[in-house]
Amino acid sequence: MSELADRSGVAVSTVSKIESGQREPSPEMVVSLSGALGYPEDFFRWQDQVYGFGSSSFYHRKQQSLPQKALRKIQAVVNLQRMRARRLGSGLDLDFPLSVPEMPVDKYGSAEEVSRALRATWRIPFGPINNLIEWLEAAGCIVVFYDFGTHKISAISVWAPGDSPVFVVNSTMPPCRQRFSMAHELGHLVMHNEPEPAMEDEADRFAAELLMPASEMRHQLRNFNLALAARLKPVWRVSMSALIKRAWDLDVITERQRTSLQVQMSQKGWGKSEPIQIPAEQPTLLAEMIRIHRQDLEYNPRDLAALLGMQSDEWSQEYDPRRLRPVG
Repeated sequence: MSELADRSGVAVSTVSKIESGQREPSPEMVVSLSGALGYPEDFFRWQDQVYGFGSSSFYHRKQQSLPQKALRKIQAVVNLQRMRARRLGSGLDLDFPLSVPEMPVDKYGSAEEVSRALRATWRIPFGPINNLIEWLEAAGCIVVFYDFGTHKISAISVWAPGDSPVFVVNSTMPPCRQRFSMAHELGHLVMHNEPEPAMEDEADRFAAELLMPASEMRHQLRNFNLALAARLKPVWRVSMSALIKRAWDLDVITERQRTSLQVQMSQKGWGKSEPIQIPAEQPTLLAEMIRIHRQDLEYNPRDLAALLGMQSDEWSQEYDPRRLRPVG
């Protein structure tokens, strides 16, 4: 904040009040802030609602150790991605074959039953989900990869009224963890209208059942050991750690066996970096929306940058269709 104040010539106290919504910037301040931050002046006139952690529209996997400064930045990034996705989608006649339904746990009995019901509703075939992002995008979800600058937040979802659901996923995680995190966030959107104490556990159970259905996994996990986990990982596209937990959840292994396997993973250095990498999934919906703007609506890069509240060079770095994978 003090750095922005120095660069813009706007007093620190004024910058603080503007950030907290206690004061509207004057036209002169907008010019100064625009120059300091490298954003077009029109960006500072956006009136979009900002959603914060803990609201009914904004979920994140709880991480108490992150400082407020880091959380505020991540919150801003997620809101900005949502605002930009909203502007890209506004006025486009996009037809999605699926939708994200509301399936509260108390109606279905358990998070696992909700997951099974969603698989049935979306007509997901038996077996592994080879590309989870394809299913999310078929339901109108926007998926963006972003480097949060920390491993402590895996993914965040936000579904504001009238907008498409947006998933912002930590780009530094291995693909198997990205998939589980997206399934976890999908569980929030499907099951939880408002925060509740059990929501994180329910979202994990939903994700495990979605990616590793109990009816198919029990017999595949028999005689479970690390060698079997390594063979199953590229098939089900989940981490070996997730397979160990799933085997324990389904009573295929005991608590003692689970602990032993976790110790073995740690001794091999696989706790943070597992062997056998699976292919990364790539979102395509944002690229298609940009293609429509460029080819059908005849937007040039400058037009798109203005639409998204960005400078032209920033647009080319983050949203160029040839490398559409937003970075931090």
